Amino acid sequence: MTDLSRRNEDDCRIRIEALPLLASIGVYPHERAERQLLRVDIEFIVDAATASRSDDIAHTVDYDQVVAALVRLVGERHFNLLEAISQAMLQALADSFPMKRLAIRVHKPAALAGAGRVSVFRCLARDAL
Repeated sequence: MTDLSRRNEDDCRIRIEALPLLASIGVYPHERAERQLLRVDIEFIVDAATASRSDDIAHTVDYDQVVAALVRLVGERHFNLLEAISQAMLQALADSFPMKRLAIRVHKPAALAGAGRVSVFRCLARDAL
């Protein structure tokens, strides 16, 4: 998805791709009438030194918890723009998980007639949080 530039050998890049989420998103009345499908790509870097040795999920980021956080977020309110929902997703994950770097791409397949999809991409490094 992007070059998150690994920093050291203990860093581990984890990807969740094409995650389907139903969200209330859009500026037009017909978009507000029912939830729309978004596809979300998430890529993050974690320090995997302890998890690699312990083989214990408690020492890394649990993918199920990442997905649950995003499901909760999109269920909480309406978003007008992909820019807003992608920023909210980025911030929610950065606030909740020990990710060194994080990138999110949010695709809205039905956003533009004739286009395969429209997407917004955001990334964040922990030192910028």
